[in-house]
Amino acid sequence: EAGNVPYVVENGCGKYSKSPKEIAKIVADWFGPKADELKAMSQNALKLARPDSVFKIVHDMHELVKQRSLLSEYSCTA
Repeated sequence: EAGNVPYVVENGCGKYSKSPKEIAKIVADWFGPKADELKAMSQNALKLARPDSVFKIVHDMHELVKQRSLLSEYSCTA
């Protein structure tokens, strides 16, 4: 999770501030004079999207579990 904020900000998909007041102003501006900025960030996010990533992760985890199951079948215990 630690790398998410820099990734989002550096790729123009979002903004970050530790200040709740600043965040409130940023969001208010997106629904007012900076609506184009919100649209641009949305388009940038779509360019980075990998909607099938969860399926690849589950597939890889399944393969690891299968490998581990095979190893335990053939392991020697005294």
